[in-house]
Amino acid sequence: MKAIHFNSNDLSTIRNIREHMYEYLLVFSCDPVTEAAIGSVKQYFQKAYGCGQAANLRPHLTLFNCIIHENKLDRLIQGFEKVARRAAPFRIELDGFNRYEGGTFYIDLSEGASAEVGNLVKGLKTETFDHLTKWSSGEFRFCTDPHVTVARHMTPAQVTNAAREWMHKKFRSSFRVTEMILLKRSLVNGSRCQEIARMPLLGLPDNVLVQGSLF
Repeated sequence: MKAIHFNSNDLSTIRNIREHMYEYLLVFSCDPVTEAAIGSVKQYFQKAYGCGQAANLRPHLTLFNCIIHENKLDRLIQGFEKVARRAAPFRIELDGFNRYEGGTFYIDLSEGASAEVGNLVKGLKTETFDHLTKWSSGEFRFCTDPHVTVARHMTPAQVTNAAREWMHKKFRSSFRVTEMILLKRSLVNGSRCQEIARMPLLGLPDNVLVQGSLF
């Protein structure tokens, strides 16, 4: 039987790369009133159905997430900031409950709010897709169905019980979004997300951006 030799330098390089790889999430946060309302629902899911992590996840709407080396992040931030400068603040309306196959229960958006988020995400994709394809191939995802998660990784029994009680309940709330928030989470130690940047939605016309770039 042939002996297997490992190059310790290669292992060290892999370990070093992994220590500098992070999961990044770009999100909209809710206002305090909406956050409290969703938080109470999440706590109910934890207590009534045994959804262990439901109450520990702060309510938010994820626009984008990826795994990428921290040295390749600056170009992403530039793209996100460019989109944020063009996008004007708008209102997100939440409307009822729904579920995904695979064990996720969530709060849906109204059609108008979903379209607004979708247009913003298209801009994010346009500005960053080439960079992501090169440096985060297969490890990035843009939001295609905007929602706010209540609980995930639910068992079939938990989903069935929750659907029986919540699918026909009304949930109406709205909040104004004025900025995108970029979070990061370590892949090594499983730490909680840390905020690293806020990008205000400024609603500036394109010609203002062009003139500004000349100075």
